[in-house]
Amino acid sequence: MHRQLPEPGAVFLDHVAHFVPAIDPAAEALERCGFRLTPFTLQTNRLDGKRVPAGTGNRCAMLSCGYVEILAATGQTPLARQLEERLARHVGVHLAAFSSADTADEHRRLGDAGFPVLPLVDMRRPVATENGEEEARFTIARITSGVMPEGRTQFLTHHTEKLVWREPYLDHPNGAQALLALWVAADDPDEPARRFARFTGRPARCSGGGATIALDRGSLRFVSRGYLQDEFGIAPGPPLPYIAAYEIAIVDLARLSILLDLAALAARPVAGGLAVCFPPSLGGAIVFRAQAE
Repeated sequence: MHRQLPEPGAVFLDHVAHFVPAIDPAAEALERCGFRLTPFTLQTNRLDGKRVPAGTGNRCAMLSCGYVEILAATGQTPLARQLEERLARHVGVHLAAFSSADTADEHRRLGDAGFPVLPLVDMRRPVATENGEEEARFTIARITSGVMPEGRTQFLTHHTEKLVWREPYLDHPNGAQALLALWVAADDPDEPARRFARFTGRPARCSGGGATIALDRGSLRFVSRGYLQDEFGIAPGPPLPYIAAYEIAIVDLARLSILLDLAALAARPVAGGLAVCFPPSLGGAIVFRAQAE
């Protein structure tokens, strides 16, 4: 397994999350694409030494590098209400999470960069292990909702890497290996690129009719929705700007193609891979790329 925690000063594209109205149909859609998912778990925060429900629960497709999450509301909390507000906009990818060795330092940097930061969050979720139930722990830095119209954008630090990336869940029928990139659709791609550049502390560079931010692991791409339709077959849908798709590296395109055919999922050939638009229960789209040798 690759190291998930960045070295000091590095920034990784850690994970993306679909906000969904119901976990089961969303999970079924990911499983049809050949992902193996973790069990459903309720998330909690630690406040004044006590466990407090976060109001959300998830299942994840854990990869050798990064992961994909599906997230649904489970109660009435500010975080759950924010999720439901995003769902009113559209079902799909509403979270981009970047990892750092020191989220408290990123929290300070975001404030200095002019972002309205919220208090650091000590998030937990239970993990069933051979030793009983243990807690996966994360420190999360978030900013005020609405500042990034694409969705929840955050930094986090993993404190229990071995509890999050567990071998039984890293082996996927589709051969998925790594989260490579996130695609943002916008009328003016340069505008979100500038915001995400400030957020990540990495420069945005013009490339191929849009802009790209290269991270220490993974990248962000900002393009027009016309580009996404022409290149990947992603039809215009949600209000702009929005997170339209993400890329996953896989080991064998032929194996993936057979799996998608068996699942009756339409895939569009693209450069070095296949693009699949998810059903409405999950929203968004995925671009599978053959893993570089």
